[in-house]
Amino acid sequence: MRSGYMMESRIIRRLAQKNYFVEPNQRIPDPKTGKSREIDLIAELWDRDHKRPAAKLKVFVSTNFVCEAKNNPYPIVLMTELPFSPGLDTWESLHEGRTGLFVDDLDNPFFDFFTSDHKIYTQYCSFKPKKGANEPEWMAWHPDDFYDDLEKIISYCRDQAIYINALTDDYHRLRLCLPVVILGGDLFIAEPMQETVSLRKVDVARLMHFDVQNKEQSLSLVFFVTEEYFSTLFDEIVGLGQSLEKEFVERLSNDEPQS
Repeated sequence: MRSGYMMESRIIRRLAQKNYFVEPNQRIPDPKTGKSREIDLIAELWDRDHKRPAAKLKVFVSTNFVCEAKNNPYPIVLMTELPFSPGLDTWESLHEGRTGLFVDDLDNPFFDFFTSDHKIYTQYCSFKPKKGANEPEWMAWHPDDFYDDLEKIISYCRDQAIYINALTDDYHRLRLCLPVVILGGDLFIAEPMQETVSLRKVDVARLMHFDVQNKEQSLSLVFFVTEEYFSTLFDEIVGLGQSLEKEFVERLSNDEPQS
């Protein structure tokens, strides 16, 4: 049951049971090495009813969950809250593909939903036993494979958003490509206090990942979520998308000329 392979199988089965389309073990090209790399799974819940009002008006709001499953033996901790800075365009940290009237829509409903009443952190670490210690002692550790996996799923999300933005048909699309790390072990957030650190166990936390694209700083919002909670999180985000789709359909219907 601790196997990462079994964890992926459980996640895929749960999503399939909830009628998500799931693409496991997707191979993508690594832009840095040119070699292929594997993403654990990509999932999307899509309403196939072509007779619904949104489909008739060619309105589609969807979320692609691009996931890495990590069966972490030691806790993962997110820390260092993201401070406000006018130099950080944090609303651009979501990888959204927009076509049609969504291109001119200036609202950021997904970002507002993700950040209102929720802190965003900028660092993460795990732990490992300290070598040579006489007594059990742990040291903070930054796993290299976590960084590589973050880069991989973020790169895929970025490319998908670029692809959607380049479409020139007459559909109104808002597609969110969301990088998610699903953890089989514990997840904590760390809050500094006067002379100590408070660790609080959580089900979900948000990381702002910084990297460089085309010699410019690029931000990506990444979700860390436990295996026990990921299904609830996905349903909440899908529910928001459905509400946005309904709202946009009503807006379009009200704008149609009356006969």
